[in-house]
Amino acid sequence: MALLQLANLTLRSPEASGPIQHILAQMPDPMRPDPVALVFTIGLLCVFYLYLRLVLFAPLTRVMADRDRDMQAGDAAKAHAAAELDARQKDYQARLRELRAQAFARRKALAEAANREKLALLEEARTRSTAQRQAALAALQAQQAAARQDLLTQVDALAESMAQTLLKQA
Repeated sequence: MALLQLANLTLRSPEASGPIQHILAQMPDPMRPDPVALVFTIGLLCVFYLYLRLVLFAPLTRVMADRDRDMQAGDAAKAHAAAELDARQKDYQARLRELRAQAFARRKALAEAANREKLALLEEARTRSTAQRQAALAALQAQQAAARQDLLTQVDALAESMAQTLLKQA
């Protein structure tokens, strides 16, 4: 009933001894703390905090600690793998340099062998061409001597035939 009376209030100011004053007198003062309610609220908050700490925060903290431990283990594994990869890359680079040096030495040896073979072939061709030249020169000199001998015999025969022709005419 008191609430209905409070709800039916109009804009007029409350009377000094009216029903509104009676309802307001029954209500506790909001500015004055109630020690029992305050102790109960603090106790309830402590119990709620302990409950949350045991039920929620402890497993959550444990999960976070496990996650941090796993992340650190992963970081350590990643660092180990990176160091191993770096070592393998350095080994690969060293082997690659070594193989390139071997390939360069092999290429140089092959080039020198090809050059020696080329020089040997050139020398062989030079000696064959010199021998052919000498043979051709000897053949030409023999032909020249034969042609000279033939010419001399022809000149002698011609000279004699001319001499006889001139003697007959004279």
